Amino acid sequence: MGLLDFRDVHKSYELYKLKSNPFPHAGTPDEGELLYVDRERELKIIEDVIKSALRGHSSHLLIIGNYGNGKTHTLRYIKQQLELQRDDVMVVYISNPGDSFTALYSRFFHALGLKTVESLIWLFLEKISKVSNLEEKVHNGKTLLPELLKRAVEKICDIMDYEDFATTLLKLILDDYKLLSWRYITGEPLSSEQRKVLDVISNIDSDDKALRAFISFKRFVHFLGFKLVCILIDEFESVQTLHPRARQRLLNGIRHIIDLSPTGLCLIIACSPEAWSSIFSEYHAFSERIFRRVILRPLTKDEAYMFIASYLSHQRTQHNHDDINAIYPFTEDAIELIYRASEGNVRRLLMICNQAIDAGLNRGCPILDADVLRRILPDIFIEYRRRYHGK
Repeated sequence: MGLLDFRDVHKSYELYKLKSNPFPHAGTPDEGELLYVDRERELKIIEDVIKSALRGHSSHLLIIGNYGNGKTHTLRYIKQQLELQRDDVMVVYISNPGDSFTALYSRFFHALGLKTVESLIWLFLEKISKVSNLEEKVHNGKTLLPELLKRAVEKICDIMDYEDFATTLLKLILDDYKLLSWRYITGEPLSSEQRKVLDVISNIDSDDKALRAFISFKRFVHFLGFKLVCILIDEFESVQTLHPRARQRLLNGIRHIIDLSPTGLCLIIACSPEAWSSIFSEYHAFSERIFRRVILRPLTKDEAYMFIASYLSHQRTQHNHDDINAIYPFTEDAIELIYRASEGNVRRLLMICNQAIDAGLNRGCPILDADVLRRILPDIFIEYRRRYHGK
């Protein structure tokens, strides 16, 4: 047998009364298992901004934090909670703004997804036809789709005021046009022959067209009953890598979205403090439109303790674990060591805990105290001692 053994990929975490390793390997939690530490003040500001937008007037927010302090975690938590609590809010998470407003527009639709947009078209057709379960009835031959689409075209064009975009959107539910329509909607350039198939004049290939398409789509979803479109943009600091002219065009595009959406829009941007300081000083026309801000600082020691305990509790093998210490298999001095080594940085804290659980299990360590952690994870904690204790 070779030095690498991939035969047994299953691992039991029963030694630690866990179903699996509760801490994400890369320090970024899965969307389905988001846990959030009790940052009451920050969450209250976020809640107020979104509630203000829901009441009518658009409201926007900036989340500032250094790498690993929880910006991505916070955006995903907002998305999760909005989807759980509201069915009249369209919330879209975009991992990176891209290098132009057209790219941001494209990422919005890709993040929303073809299936979701298709479902919106069926909802629209049900609304104007007053027929429930319409998709099923069309597939069963009880309702004729061509007749319905004839009536739908005029209505959707009135709502959107962008005929090429509106009519192509309707074609998403037609199998013969679906993929080509999706490529057009998401801003992919189509040849003249492909555009003839869709009966459209030009591609969505400029910031002005992308802006027009987005505003048209926003009108469409409001017609369907959505009170709010909430867009969460992560890694906004990446705009600093763009050429100044490209950066200004992107920021101007976002500014125009804000200006053209006095109601029904909530834009939440996550950015590093250094990048935002530069944007704020150089692009007042954009930065002045983001009225509220939240600063994500490193966790306190008590917050780190609660954070670790929450993740462990989420994966306990027994529901009634009152007899188990909340941080088991860690000890108090282990949490202290992990906290100091991570400096309260959420991402580093999660990564250290992930490695500690697996390394401890591989060594058969029943308890993970500070001495054990130094022994099983020397690369992490020896480096920490060198940095802060000169040893």
